[in-house]
Amino acid sequence: MGTNKTAALFTTLLLLVLVLPVASPTVIVTAPQPPIVIVGNPPEGSAVAPYTEYTVYFLVADDYGVTTGSGKIEAYYRINGGEWKEAYLKTTAENAITAALRARFYGETQNFYVFYRRFTIPGAAPGSKVEFKIKVTDVENHVSFSPVYTYYVVNPEGPRVLIVDPSVEALAFERSFDWITAQVNASRAFYHYNLSDFEAVLRPLNRGAGQFLVEHHWEFLAKDYNISIVSPDELPEALEKFQPQVVVLSNLWVPEWGLDSREMNALEDYLRSTHAGLIVTAGTLLDSTNPQHIGSPGNVSVASMLRMEPLQLAVAVRDALNMSDVPVMTMNVNTGYPMMLMKQGPFDGGQVSLNVSTVVGWQCLLPETQLGIAKRSLVKFANENGLRFRQVEGAVEGLTGQKFNFSAAASLLLPEVLTKVSVSDSGVAFEHNGTVMELSFERKFLERMRLLRTVRGRYPVLLARTSDYSGAILASDGDYRAAYVSFELEAGGKDEFNVLKELINWSISYAEPEKPEVVVLANDIDWNIKGKLLASQLEALGFPVKRVTADEFNSHKGAEVVVILGGPDAYDGVGAYVRQVLSTEEQNAVRTGKAGMFIRTGVWSSGQVVIVLAGDDRWGTGDKITAYMEGVDFDYAEMLTGVAASIS
Repeated sequence: MGTNKTAALFTTLLLLVLVLPVASPTVIVTAPQPPIVIVGNPPEGSAVAPYTEYTVYFLVADDYGVTTGSGKIEAYYRINGGEWKEAYLKTTAENAITAALRARFYGETQNFYVFYRRFTIPGAAPGSKVEFKIKVTDVENHVSFSPVYTYYVVNPEGPRVLIVDPSVEALAFERSFDWITAQVNASRAFYHYNLSDFEAVLRPLNRGAGQFLVEHHWEFLAKDYNISIVSPDELPEALEKFQPQVVVLSNLWVPEWGLDSREMNALEDYLRSTHAGLIVTAGTLLDSTNPQHIGSPGNVSVASMLRMEPLQLAVAVRDALNMSDVPVMTMNVNTGYPMMLMKQGPFDGGQVSLNVSTVVGWQCLLPETQLGIAKRSLVKFANENGLRFRQVEGAVEGLTGQKFNFSAAASLLLPEVLTKVSVSDSGVAFEHNGTVMELSFERKFLERMRLLRTVRGRYPVLLARTSDYSGAILASDGDYRAAYVSFELEAGGKDEFNVLKELINWSISYAEPEKPEVVVLANDIDWNIKGKLLASQLEALGFPVKRVTADEFNSHKGAEVVVILGGPDAYDGVGAYVRQVLSTEEQNAVRTGKAGMFIRTGVWSSGQVVIVLAGDDRWGTGDKITAYMEGVDFDYAEMLTGVAASIS
């Protein structure tokens, strides 16, 4: 009887097993984890065409699930800073985006749930800023957010402007910093999902860069321009693919945001071959974090592309003085003065009240009087804003591991040293605290420095400045138009962006500068020894050249560029004109062989460039001509053309 009861019970249990539904595979979790949420297709270039819907695909992974109990997935978007609206979510079929998302799992097993979803954001008008984010709550009430992504609705018919601005992505992560950090940690420990790209964005934010992040309002450009926003490593490919008419390097001060030599060379090649414009803003020239952007004398760098090579000289002088803790450039300065627009280039006067900070150190390019004005204002600012500079010092130390004295830099210590610089025939001499030093450079760099030191304050051209010279816009022309904006204009409002638009339009309106005629004043002896060779070299670089004698020179004294061959005692009347150019001390230096290469401006006409090449005899003059020719190349010709055009 007992055997029959046992058999009956077994039969009943068997029947129950057969009729119950099969259970889902069990997920065994020993340490509960927050969900991770990964967007698979942020808009390329942070740009979308007008009135075009955009569909976002994303992945969610969680240990216990997000679709039962209190678990849920939500997506939100807003346009132009309006109210957040919840988007309608759909499951999604397999496609290239979901396949790429899935391929980033690297664990051999997956003891968790994975969900793929999509939602669509409606189209908007050009100039709109669209933001979206995803919120995931799991059954254990863990909450995770995606980055708060931003894209801009652009004008595809407008001029193409390529913007290198990693801060757009960084700010998306900063707004969800704690949640994204938790997801990265959970991915390493449990999900085994490759979030190396997330880690790269978070790294500088973890080390202090986040406190200086401000939003850049590219929507003010998007209405009229076809903009595309990329990271520095995307630059070479974007140049080829997007074919921009203007490139903007936007406040690239964080080390991870720096351009390497390959990227800078690609940019320079593109600018020269297409005549596209270059606009560089604010901390892109911060040498404490990205020293390669200023670079060494003679190297291709952002500073050299801006034709601001005196900054490279400042670095060399600083290193020679063992002042490595004093950077050339300092950020986070705002003395409160409005920006005055000059009646030159794209501007027609007026002033703009600024709500953005400036970078200082570019004052290396100013003559002594203007530098003195800037120094008085900035010393006062540094004394009153010690905390501000300590914050910068802390952030930079966190990013680089090096300590810098930004208060000293803001007080323009290095630019003041450079006011005492003189360019000799063989190097650059300077004095500091009673010590006199001379640095030797390659001849090409030396001749560009001789020219730029002579015209400092006038080239690059000051298109705009504050009344205290704490901030400025400096521009130059050549194979392409370039402008350095010491302000972070992109962090401002419509007034600041109107200035930026004017610069963009000016950069696009490129016209090749006409090379000035070079008048060579020489007697027959100096002309035949080396003068003809010099004239041939200048003509090969595109300059029209006219040789004149002293008897003929009076009718050519107004030429934009004059080259005089010979010293104060040169035959046939040439020496008399040399004595009008050089001081008595300089004349004696020529006679004794101590010096023989000089540049002056405005001798016989306003803005005129006069170059004197003189030795203590005819053979010495020939040697000076030879040395000068070694420094005259395409870059020098471009600079001389720009100088003549800007100050004539």
